[in-house]
Amino acid sequence: MKKIMYVGMLFLMVLSVTSCKKVKFDETKKTLVVGLECDYAPFNWLETTKTETNYPVENVSGGYAEGYDVQMAKAICKELGYTLVIKKISFDGLISALDSGAIDAIIAGMSPTDERKLSIQFSDAYYHSKHVLLCLKDSPYVNAKTFQQLSGAKVIGQLSTTYDTLAKQISQKNAHCTYLQGLETIPLIVNAIKSNVADLTVLEEPVGKGLVSRDEALTYFALDEAFDLNEADTIVSVGLRKVDTSLCEKINQALAKISPEMRDTYMENAVNAGEN
Repeated sequence: MKKIMYVGMLFLMVLSVTSCKKVKFDETKKTLVVGLECDYAPFNWLETTKTETNYPVENVSGGYAEGYDVQMAKAICKELGYTLVIKKISFDGLISALDSGAIDAIIAGMSPTDERKLSIQFSDAYYHSKHVLLCLKDSPYVNAKTFQQLSGAKVIGQLSTTYDTLAKQISQKNAHCTYLQGLETIPLIVNAIKSNVADLTVLEEPVGKGLVSRDEALTYFALDEAFDLNEADTIVSVGLRKVDTSLCEKINQALAKISPEMRDTYMENAVNAGEN
């Protein structure tokens, strides 16, 4: 009995040590596996036809990723001499995929919020954003300039993002606004607005610009009043495991070589391209 107990305890100790073992980036492989949702234009989306600028998605047969995040990922890997691999993963699943080692980096329009920093680290910013409100072109709120002028609006955001936080903030600043439970993707939110389930959503300006360019029923506008935002809510960075400090340093060095002009070009091209 003691032997059985001893073996059992030894097994549990080994299991505990194994489970605590940290996944770490293998720099010898010279491959960077990047996760993104492929459903967040103009930052990233999915195409089914190969072009000169899109990139194959490893876990989607016949799928190609396109958008600002994709071009930044390609540029980073080119600077580092790494082979890029892209995987399509829901936004909510990106951090757990990173922790498990399924991916090495998150390049998916993700902001380095304090909550996310508890579990992962972030690179320097690769995009600075401005937030706007998206609605139907004939919406009664389209000319609003203050939070009080949004009275009666049903507001919705994307789950687990700054957008959802700011949607809640609108209802906090105006008690006559209704906050609706967030949805997982931007297309679902657009459908909610077009079906009059919701009136407004909060987006980064290039996302709004891209949506409006492809759907004449939509428009976007900015309030004169500011949201309560931390700097982290207005920037986008690469998400990495905390143990991968060397990789973070290398990515920061690569980002420093990608000029503001080139980044603007990537975003302009992504907005103009839209979703196929």
